[in-house]
Amino acid sequence: MRLNKIDFEFIHFKSIDSTNNYAKTLCNQNLINKVIIADTQTAGRTTKKQCWISPKGNLYFSIILPLKCEKNLPEFSFISALSIVESIKEISTPQNIIKIKWPNDILLNKQKLCGILIEKENDKVIIGIGINIISSPDVSLTRYPTTNLKKNNIKTTPSKLAELVLEKLVNNINLRNNNGFKAIISKIIPYMYKFNDTIYLEINNQKLSGIFCGLDETGALLLKTDDETKVIFSGEMTKENFI
Repeated sequence: MRLNKIDFEFIHFKSIDSTNNYAKTLCNQNLINKVIIADTQTAGRTTKKQCWISPKGNLYFSIILPLKCEKNLPEFSFISALSIVESIKEISTPQNIIKIKWPNDILLNKQKLCGILIEKENDKVIIGIGINIISSPDVSLTRYPTTNLKKNNIKTTPSKLAELVLEKLVNNINLRNNNGFKAIISKIIPYMYKFNDTIYLEINNQKLSGIFCGLDETGALLLKTDDETKVIFSGEMTKENFI
């Protein structure tokens, strides 16, 4: 069934512990197509269960969608990243460089702009998104340099940006449903940071380097080394990639 942006209901909070937590409550009431947005969060979190600092003025929201097949859950991470990049590009200026650090970190001029948290609850998927609009965490508190839209002369509001990201997300999910995930991979490749360049990865405390030569049909990273092309399903780009 084709998704339509007008089918989604926005639920707004001035403050909440976590938009993803509230989304889980709605999932347990068997509700879908809900967008939970908050001015601030008191217990926002990242994929690694770290605290996501959530001051007023930035965007914090979660989207509830039906999950037809659990094996497709990782696809939503890439679809979300693509939708955010397309949204920022639409409101940005040409001099700003917007990229995706594999698998789903959004970089604006080589600095981290946002966080994506994908969670499953029963037969639903929750897409949690935090985007730095007017402020960003102190670099001493993060692994990588961070930035925000205001710092890069990009003007918007949390509500306007949420509407735009939702529009792009709906379009990309419909594309995936009609043409398969390969259509998303084709769209996302040009936005990948360090594509066709040497990258440095850390996997299970081991360092690995090679040429980032593509993504497979699942979104796994293809790394060309001296003797083979490795398929990387999980890992972290190290700080050497930002020198």
